[in-house]
Amino acid sequence: MSRVIGMIDTHPILHSALTAGLIQYLSEQPLYEFCNEQITDVCELINQCCIRIQTGDISSDMSSMCIQTTMHEEAIFQYASTDKKNRLAHWVRQYSKCHSASEREAYAAYVMACAVKALSALADWMRSTEQEAWSHVAEPPTDWPWDLYCQVVERQVDPNERIEALDQYVLFLEPITSLPCLISDELTPIAYRAIENAIRTKGGIISGMERNEEIGARDTAIIRQGRHYVASGMSRRNVTTAVHAWLEREVSKPLNQRAEWVTLETEKALTRKSVEGILKRNFVV
Repeated sequence: MSRVIGMIDTHPILHSALTAGLIQYLSEQPLYEFCNEQITDVCELINQCCIRIQTGDISSDMSSMCIQTTMHEEAIFQYASTDKKNRLAHWVRQYSKCHSASEREAYAAYVMACAVKALSALADWMRSTEQEAWSHVAEPPTDWPWDLYCQVVERQVDPNERIEALDQYVLFLEPITSLPCLISDELTPIAYRAIENAIRTKGGIISGMERNEEIGARDTAIIRQGRHYVASGMSRRNVTTAVHAWLEREVSKPLNQRAEWVTLETEKALTRKSVEGILKRNFVV
């Protein structure tokens, strides 16, 4: 988060420079494509906050307000969410020591704080995953083609850790949608959209994991059957054809007679060539 806050300090609420700088920095990370949509959404939120805060005469107090609000966001939320008078702006002024901020400016500073923390959750995940990819060497290679470098880092991606990063992203944005005083604010729909997109992305990751699990179970059954034929004395030249025929019989059985690994994802029988590829990769034939 310090990197993102540092950029706020460097670009004092000049919205175009700040969001452009954030996107440029993050787009240079090897896992940017994994977070592209979320980064775009949250940078739009930051951009709209900056536009609201920006005035004809930019004061350094405004930049300080955003930084201090980000640093104390959790405490501000705790007070604002239990304050029956809906005094979010009051608590932003108190913690940022920017008492001249209007209510709308204070709201924007708080929304921006949540957005910055959400963005930091993704940046931290990208950085830690990249570091893990090169943890076995003294230094990451500096002379590799960028595409190859990215491919190596992408192989290190753990879907569960990616989901956790998305959960953190959503968690940091949720105060915007839960505080009563922000319900009718025009910044809130942007936050809602960012949350919905992140949840949809998470759902896609989970579906992909389930699909891979189902395919893995199917491939294991194919390998097991192939090894059974080999152990029974069948010529390896005939194993692929026999396994392919067995697979077609299994997936054509009535639902109540099918093995557990035959799911909607795997009920379509593979071609003989695909079966052969699975058996060869696992040294069955």
